[in-house]
Amino acid sequence: MTEFFNFIPLSWEFRWRDGIDIACMAFVVYQAYIRFRGTQAARIGVGLAVLGLFYFLASQAGLFLTTWVLGGIWAAAFILVVVVFQAEIRQILEQVNPVLSTPRIFRRTPAETRIADFLVTIADTCFSLAKKRYGAILVFERNDPVEPLLRSQGVLIDAEVSDLLLDNLFTPSSPLHDGAVYLRAGRVCRAGCILPLSESRSLPYTYGTRHRAALGITEHSDALAVVVSEERGAVSVVDRGGMVTLPGSSELLTWLNVRLSGAKKRRAHWRWRNMLEANIRPKLGALAAVCILWLILVGPQNTEVGFAIPVVYYNIPGHLDMTGRNTQEVYLRVRGSRELLALLDPRGLRAQVDLSSAQAGRSRLPLTEHDVNIPLGLQVAGMDPSSVSVRLKERPSPSEQTEQNGNTRQTS
Repeated sequence: MTEFFNFIPLSWEFRWRDGIDIACMAFVVYQAYIRFRGTQAARIGVGLAVLGLFYFLASQAGLFLTTWVLGGIWAAAFILVVVVFQAEIRQILEQVNPVLSTPRIFRRTPAETRIADFLVTIADTCFSLAKKRYGAILVFERNDPVEPLLRSQGVLIDAEVSDLLLDNLFTPSSPLHDGAVYLRAGRVCRAGCILPLSESRSLPYTYGTRHRAALGITEHSDALAVVVSEERGAVSVVDRGGMVTLPGSSELLTWLNVRLSGAKKRRAHWRWRNMLEANIRPKLGALAAVCILWLILVGPQNTEVGFAIPVVYYNIPGHLDMTGRNTQEVYLRVRGSRELLALLDPRGLRAQVDLSSAQAGRSRLPLTEHDVNIPLGLQVAGMDPSSVSVRLKERPSPSEQTEQNGNTRQTS
């Protein structure tokens, strides 16, 4: 038998399940990124990722001691992070609310006249606060859920918009005046919210934390933000990271009405396109990171090798004998992890064919993965040929055998 063991490359089989797996994990990584971005937990996460990379490189290089030490450090650091940041982790889990991600068709939408009324109230109140030099920040949710992005959810209000309510919330003596007011579906949902801060370096130094927070929430979602500066008494609006200062309440009303009232309705496919293009760099980064992780951890699980193995026939009926040219060898393809394939010895593999139910004559018997003594953890990817050809003939009876022997002696 010609023996060969080639790590042929047959392929990494990419199944539709792998695509779903990558998409789900990319979504999880992206959500974790936008929630922990700029926090201490994110910096520790980067350190753990670097430590994990060194651990992987050491294991691939066969550095046993280094791998053992780094593995212990990584496991201990992971447990430490869970203990130290249990409050942040609990907050993230509490923010996972499937109701927030439901389509807007299932949400309560106020009438157009009601939307116009509450926008007029907000426009007038913002410039009233600016005259008093009261700082304020208001966040308007559109398509993307805002609540999961909040660093702190503040206090639940769930009230109608009114000038008295907003004035009381942003009065300097109010305990909630330093936080943002979060509006959803034409109502004041929460107050005293802490927003993610923008890391943009293009923001002028004259702008404070409120303006950086307004930029941050609009960079992470399609929400709108209105900021009232207590130092300058100016009202600024922010949309997708772009900030503009408006001169009066009429301009603010127009700006909000165009973006919130549906005066310029977009088609569904434009909304989907906008959803995909928003924060495109973090989304592509999360997808790339998950793909690389898949290639490192899952891809090797689908590595295939091929080699020739002998065919062994057993349970041949007593009244039959094998004759003629029968299949003696098949080409086997095995799939599994690179580590298990490196330990595989093909010389011990056999394709075992059971002939207990075979009949006399030429027949073709199919081969299955159960006919190969493959080690645990590996699987048969295919065999060529997928069936064996065998020929059996009737074995002569004892009397016929004696007669044949006698004829043979007489002839000689």
